Amino acid sequence: MARRCYQRAVRFKEFTAVALVAVVLMSACSSDKPSPEKTGGYDASPKALNIIAGTEQETVANTIVKPWCQRKGYQCNITLKGSVDQARLLAAGNNDYDAYWFASSVFAQIGDTGGKLQDTKTMFLTPVVFAGWQSEMQKLGFAGRTDVAIGDILTAVESGQTKVWVTNPTQSNSGATALFGFMNYFAGNGPGKALTQEQLDSAPVEDGITRFIKAMSQTPPSTGTLMSQCVEQPGECRTMFTYEDLVIEKNQELVKAGKEPLVVAYPRGSLAISDSPLGFYPHNNGGDAAKKQILSELQDYLLKDKAAQTELLKLGRRPATSVGLTLDNPDTAVFNPAWGIQATINEQGIQYPSAPVIQAALDRYQTRYRRPVNTYYCLDGSGSMNGNGGWNGVKAAAHQVFDQDQAAVNFLQSHPKDITTVTIFNSGVTAGPWTVSGNDANALHGITNNINGYSPGGGTDMYTCLKEAGDLLSKPQTDDRKGLVVLMTDGRSETGHRSEALSALRAAKVPVVAIAFGSEPDASQLKELASATGGTYVQQNDLVAALRQAAGYK
Repeated sequence: MARRCYQRAVRFKEFTAVALVAVVLMSACSSDKPSPEKTGGYDASPKALNIIAGTEQETVANTIVKPWCQRKGYQCNITLKGSVDQARLLAAGNNDYDAYWFASSVFAQIGDTGGKLQDTKTMFLTPVVFAGWQSEMQKLGFAGRTDVAIGDILTAVESGQTKVWVTNPTQSNSGATALFGFMNYFAGNGPGKALTQEQLDSAPVEDGITRFIKAMSQTPPSTGTLMSQCVEQPGECRTMFTYEDLVIEKNQELVKAGKEPLVVAYPRGSLAISDSPLGFYPHNNGGDAAKKQILSELQDYLLKDKAAQTELLKLGRRPATSVGLTLDNPDTAVFNPAWGIQATINEQGIQYPSAPVIQAALDRYQTRYRRPVNTYYCLDGSGSMNGNGGWNGVKAAAHQVFDQDQAAVNFLQSHPKDITTVTIFNSGVTAGPWTVSGNDANALHGITNNINGYSPGGGTDMYTCLKEAGDLLSKPQTDDRKGLVVLMTDGRSETGHRSEALSALRAAKVPVVAIAFGSEPDASQLKELASATGGTYVQQNDLVAALRQAAGYK
């Protein structure tokens, strides 16, 4: 999955500078040697195509698109970004890319409010499914059925019969498409009718989606993260909402390893479909014609070439040119009926709402629908954070996460019942804790000011801070508030307080998002924390991206 500007187009422009400093991971499709025309992040060669694609497209990009580019003699530079970043860059008028390839039209609409993309075409289809371990789906009575209604799934989720995960809909396409599928259901809409602003404002939708979201056990910020963590923590993740094609990919790995597969059910009555739109972004210069021709050839290849279609089907992608979601002579090793995969789905996908309604719904997820969170940040303020530029990254990230105007750009606004605590550590707790209850913009900006005013120094003992976090979050929480610890460090920690910290965190039963920055952190220490708490380990040298990702766990 990330978007925002119908009425906020001006706001995006204000943050173009932020978008431009994002790390760009370019992959050369035909050669590792850049063409002579390439300057900075943009390759202006008429034989080069610069594509920004959703992380969901990684497998297709690596196995189908890059080999095609190489055969054709084109230089294809493919940057993988989350939905939020894609939409932000598009809305900001970023000129580093010739084409945008979203996972679904939900975030494409949010980013392309100015109608800049041209010749946008759906490349393939994949439905969002309710998936779970085979034994769990059998227990729920969904295995082997082709008629599981969305109401049946809702009953299982809200009754607590299963521990279910979904990605944060403000950060990921799979979560957003699931969100709008259920909103359509609560609004009483059939597949062909889009959710309206009036329906969004109605009590049935407001109350229904709030109950649904609060029933989620975890809401990771990306589809890939959800899938990998769910497989790693089968006791905590029993079912999930995700893409059909990712279930197919994961099941092929699980079965090969002799492990229990996942089984899917299609939410009948409100089926959401990811449509993978790929469109051209003009630069209004002499290079447009040649680059547009390359993109047109690529689109035709993916849509019409038999070999490409065969490869897409092997990856579990349904052809955009087929009749609905029906497959002719499917390979049952891929579209496996034993996994609940149905080759024939005679159901129209839901109609997605207009961009302003999408924007409003995602804003409300952050400030109204989701469970409030008590988040405790432990930030490394040791001396090494000065020399490696880490503290500048922390300050930039604080501006993005805590300042509410910037947080709105990233759909990371604070909830009125959130509690945010920030502590800085070196050899011990050296600054803070600074705590803000609620979402008062001035109070949260005060955290940014405190971080900006801190000067790194001293050694590294993260466990002292983590013990304080665990002790605080062990206390009874009101307002159905869940807990989250975000740790960032660039070094190996002293271990004098390790046992106390782990005990406190386990007692609190809160996940730790452990972010490793630079080349010196002890990955084993951070992975231990993530594993012991049901959290996640992140290796990331772009601290703005890392802390935004951590905040996305809300």
